[in-house]
Amino acid sequence: MGTKHKILEDFYDEWFMLIALHCNQEDHVLAYALNANLKTRFKRSKQDVDLEDNFMFPMFEWFDEKTDSNWSLFPNGTLGQTAVNESGLFKDMASSAKHHLVPEHKEVDYFIKIDQEVSETLVKSIQEIPAIMTAYTVDCEKLSSKNNLIF
Repeated sequence: MGTKHKILEDFYDEWFMLIALHCNQEDHVLAYALNANLKTRFKRSKQDVDLEDNFMFPMFEWFDEKTDSNWSLFPNGTLGQTAVNESGLFKDMASSAKHHLVPEHKEVDYFIKIDQEVSETLVKSIQEIPAIMTAYTVDCEKLSSKNNLIF
């Protein structure tokens, strides 16, 4: 599995901006709020983001024709099954735990990934949406889990 990531790092150098969102709303409610306030057109993707551990992250996508850029909205965390407990009171029962797409930022609820540079004006506009507690850009170069965001 390590080889796969090494190959991706060597041959696939995708540049993108990442905006972190703190929001306690459901994903479809957040997508609606962004669409209503920013005039975006996020739609639920037919395919979820699937990590190699089989954890599925729902995704909303939009292609901005004016700027020729792809936008993706996705949650940072999802509940998934963990290993089966083989001893104790709950023997042979799998447990669930929250898994993060960007574990360095566990406190972030959602991310917007944009394949172009964004202005501070956009981030301020996002911060003004009532459903969003705060929003800020994340330095992608410092992320050790950047490969999780290649989709």
